[in-house]
Amino acid sequence: MTTGSANMYRRTCRRVGLDRNPMRRREDRVQTGCAACLAMLFLVVVPLLAVLIGGSVYREQSAAVQAERARMHEVEATVVETGKAPLYAPIMPVHVRWRAADGTERDGDYQSTVVLEPGAQVTIWLDDTQRIVEPPSSTQALSKAVLLTAGAVCLTLLALLCCYALLRFELDRRRLRQWENEWVAADLLWGSHG
Repeated sequence: MTTGSANMYRRTCRRVGLDRNPMRRREDRVQTGCAACLAMLFLVVVPLLAVLIGGSVYREQSAAVQAERARMHEVEATVVETGKAPLYAPIMPVHVRWRAADGTERDGDYQSTVVLEPGAQVTIWLDDTQRIVEPPSSTQALSKAVLLTAGAVCLTLLALLCCYALLRFELDRRRLRQWENEWVAADLLWGSHG
């Protein structure tokens, strides 16, 4: 280790409380050790949460999306007429017509996210009862897995921070009690005895 990196190492150890300073009390060392243990616990728990919770939610949601996709099918429809799009929404109501699997012509209302003209072709999704439905989501499984994993990570972090806060509160009480006793002893030793 070079002199510069050794000095930086010593400074870092001193700042986090890992030096042999005689002014550091046992409570200071306990607080530093517990903080390091809680940080390591967090670093171990986060990947486990990601694998366990995120993985299981992703598998479960992927299976649900696949089951939903199996109940639906897509068809090409022709735009018959268009409605006025509201100013506040990025959708355009259109009336579409399509040919069902049995050969009959069907029609219905569809909410398009792009501007369409009458006569344009659009792909729509139908359920078992031949009603127009939203297309199956390709990102639903991943977004739910990420959201629930992030929630679990935040709750874990909150629990560990509460543990650290309670530990610090108790250690601060001990430090203050010891400081009070030391001042009483110093007053008896050095104080006025008049």
